[in-house]
This record gives sequence, structure tokens and C-alpha cells, in this order.
Amino acid sequence: MPKAPLFLFLLPSLALICAFGIYPIVYNIFLSLKDVNLISYIRGTAQNVGLANYREVLDDPLFWKALFNTVIFTLLSIVLQMSIGFLLALLFYREFPLKGLFQALVMIPWVMPIMVSGSFFRWFLSDNGFLNNFLTALGWIKEPIRWITTEKMAIYSLTAVNVWLGIPFNFILLYTGIQQIPEELYESADIDGAASWHKVMYITLPMLKPVIVATFILGCILTFKVFDLVWIITKGGPGGASHLLSTLSYSLAFDRFQFGKSTAVLVLMQIIVVLFISLSNRIRWEER
Repeated sequence: MPKAPLFLFLLPSLALICAFGIYPIVYNIFLSLKDVNLISYIRGTAQNVGLANYREVLDDPLFWKALFNTVIFTLLSIVLQMSIGFLLALLFYREFPLKGLFQALVMIPWVMPIMVSGSFFRWFLSDNGFLNNFLTALGWIKEPIRWITTEKMAIYSLTAVNVWLGIPFNFILLYTGIQQIPEELYESADIDGAASWHKVMYITLPMLKPVIVATFILGCILTFKVFDLVWIITKGGPGGASHLLSTLSYSLAFDRFQFGKSTAVLVLMQIIVVLFISLSNRIRWEER
């Protein structure tokens, strides 16, 4: 029997990529160029408006607030998650009693469903929640701190929660990377009398650089599109002060039924992610 061309084996994968990857992107772009609301969507009578949705979105102060929040949320989360994850990786690289138990405890935030974590922190950080009651009982505060109900505090409280959730992801990647570093390098450094911080600076970090870059890129992409955590805890409030681009898009679609503007926000998010990935890949190639 004649052998089938090799490209035929790629057809199932290509079909899935087109159905669940390319088609939604193209459809979003198409939808963002129409004036789509609930009635026009159901009737199929949405009119083409060109770039009007993009102009309205870019003229909306809430969009720029959401973009600012997304950048702050992403950068602070990544810096703190990677820093704490790296310190934990250095700690667990050594042997000590109950090491396996403590490793399991570090991974708890990663295995908990977001619905459970979000609901817990919505109660924990509420005006009458556990944290305020605990601080009041210690006499450290006289009035409850409005962690998630004020414009200035909400986004930073959400960032702190996201840091807690993302530490295990960074820890496991960096810890695995450290384990791949040849032990002979550390033994040679010990013979030369190198201090611990010298070994970290001149052996661990340089050898771990590819893992750090990959962890940074993955972390930025995953954090940039966070939705469920913010929506469960604050729903973008108060007054839209804690909206990210993802929650703003959802709110436009399912609170205001402005599907055209919602997809315009999504397309702008996709453009930002593509530019970030392209820039990251370019920097990596130049370093090589």
C-alpha cells in the first residue's frame, strides 16, 4: 500500500488550531468593527462602524485606568513572585528536616481552585473580615482598613493575593532549574573559599538565566490575562478602580451588552501580548 503524505498527519492538529485558535481571533476582530449590542446580536442586524469602537475605547478614561492597573498588577506580581520563588528554591535546594512537608505546603496555593481562593480572600480582606478583626484584637488598628473597598487599596490588595497564588509556579520552575546545575561547580567554589552569596551571584544566576527568562515570559502572559481572581473578589470595583483589561472587557460585554467595545478591548489586549512576546524573543535572539 502507498504511504500517505506526512502532512496528512498534521491535519487533525491544524483543524484544532484553526477551530479553537485562529477562528476566535478572526471573529473577535470582525466583531470589534461592528456596533453590536444584545438586540442587534440576536437579530443579526449589527452595522459596520469601522474603528469607532476602538476610538470610543481609547477615549474612555476607564480603559486607561484598567490598562494602568493591568501593568501595575502584572509587574508587581512578577517581580515579587519570582523573587520569593527564587529564595524558596535556594532554601529547598538544601536538605533539612521535614523538607517534603514544607514543599507540599508551598504548593497549596497552586492546587486550590481559584473560586475557593477568591472567595476566601474576599471574606479575609472585607471590612469586617478576619484580617481587620485580627488587627483590631491586637490593638494595631482602631478602625477597619478598607483593603478592597477603596480606590487606592483595591488593586494592591488584589496584587498581594495574586502574588500568593503565583509563588508555587515560580518556585517549581526555578527549583527544577537549580537542580540541573552541576554540583561540581559548587564544590569547586567551596574549595576556593567562595561565600554563599558569591555562589548565587556567579554560579546560580548565570546558569539559571534561560529558566529565569522563560519563567518571566510565561508569568507575564499568565498574569496579564488574569480575570477570575479579580472578578470574584472585587468585580472591578469600587467604581471600576480595580478593573483589569480582562475584567473591563467582560463588564462591557455582560453588564452593558456592548459586545463591539468588549471585543475591541480584547483585540487591544492581543496586540499588547503579541508585541511583548515579539520583543522578548528579539531580546533573547540578540543575547545569543
